Amino acid sequence: MGQNNTSKLLPAAIIIALIAGIFMFMGDRSPPDSPEAMGTPDDYYSPSKKADVNSPIEVIRFASSIRPYTEDFSVSERAAYFEWYLKNRGFNVSFARSDSFGNTGKSHIWLLVRNKLGETMTLEPSFKEMGAQSIMPTTPEYKRYQDQFKDIFELSRSTGGMDQYAWWKDGRGLELWNKNIMMNKKNQL
Repeated sequence: MGQNNTSKLLPAAIIIALIAGIFMFMGDRSPPDSPEAMGTPDDYYSPSKKADVNSPIEVIRFASSIRPYTEDFSVSERAAYFEWYLKNRGFNVSFARSDSFGNTGKSHIWLLVRNKLGETMTLEPSFKEMGAQSIMPTTPEYKRYQDQFKDIFELSRSTGGMDQYAWWKDGRGLELWNKNIMMNKKNQL
């Protein structure tokens, strides 16, 4: 009798475990690459026309104008903010990452901006913190990188998650996010 009860309970336990497993995996129904699943705000990237960039001077002008707003950001958050800001204004921008930046054994992320002629320019949002000579460094360590990522979603998937880049979550970043969203809505009217 004991064995017969065990054999009846075993299939029921398996069914319960399968149902529980299905509910666990169905918890977040967002597609894995959606902004919501990645931890970014809705409409993180807004469609815009291509920026008409010919020279580093134009990129420097844009980048220099937003740097003061990012003083409280970490190096990773600053790179993510600059990428978001420039991409939402039509720049062709991507992330570059080195596993051992300047042979230090430490990883680092900066940006690559392509102009309409197809030339790639290096943009270092954290040039002061990294000891670079300018916001558009030309030194050899910025030419050596192992990875290039087209957007924050590729970057965060490959480098351990969104948290280290989440400039929009609090303080100054949240204020910048809200201001930009209000400006975008105003421009759409």
